[in-house]
Parts: sequence; C-alpha cells; structure tokens
Amino acid sequence: MLAIAACSDVTNSGEPEPSTGVDETLFKCNVDPILARQCSYNACHGLQRPDVPVGEATATLRIFTPGKLRQTPTATIDDAIKPLTDAEHHANFLSAAGFSYAAPSLDQNFLLRKPLPSDEGGFEHKGGAIYSGTDDPQYQAIFAWLSGTGACK
Repeated sequence: MLAIAACSDVTNSGEPEPSTGVDETLFKCNVDPILARQCSYNACHGLQRPDVPVGEATATLRIFTPGKLRQTPTATIDDAIKPLTDAEHHANFLSAAGFSYAAPSLDQNFLLRKPLPSDEGGFEHKGGAIYSGTDDPQYQAIFAWLSGTGACK
C-alpha cells in the first residue's frame, strides 16, 4: 500500500529578539564596563582567532575593548586604543543580550551564574570566578540590567 503525504506550509513561531528585553543604555553605563574589565582578555572573550575574519564572534560572548579586540583591523596603536565606536558598543550589547533569555530563572542566567565561585553555585568557567558571590557589585549590576531594574550610575 502506498501512503501519500500532503504538503503544507511550515512556519516557525518567532521567538522575540533577545535584545528587545533589555536596555541598551543601561548596558552601556553599567554592564559593558564590567565585561570590558573582567572578560575581554585576549585569551578569553576578547579573542580573535586567526581562522575567523576580524569582527566575527570567536566565542559565545565576545567583547570589543580599546587596545584589545576591535571590530575592524587597526593600523596603528593609536587606532587600537581609541574609544569604542557606537557599532562596537552595540555589538557588545547584542553579544551579552543573547544571554538575556531562556534561563529557567534569572539567577540561573549564564552571565550571572557561570562566573560565580563554585561554592556559591557557579558553573565551570575557564577564567575562574569573576564575582565573589551574589552580593558582588558586578553581579548585582548585571542582575539589575537583566531584570530591568537598574539605573545608570
């Protein structure tokens, strides 16, 4: 017996764009400086692998910073240390905003949980613990950004 299957249109239910749920201005004020200071080392989230075109992500969380990873190649040290462009700030925001949804609860978010010490419930992080605990001001600033309760400082 021959079975015939009918064709039908298939559509994906759209998930909201992650960046629409978090504030970019608050990110630039409070979160981007933390990520730049703590996460942008060349061996970590500021890495540019030679097999990946400059400006493309080489890690799930990628952070552009002056003097380190830049979105476009720089010809001189003066170019490399210039302040971030608006496009680089926005790229940092989009990279971090990708972590702003899909966690079972806010305290399970990878931006919060992964860099905690293991005795505070942190996940394994190659860079070690970044926050001292959930009371750490850096943890609190990122928590406030993710929860939409922060203000620029």
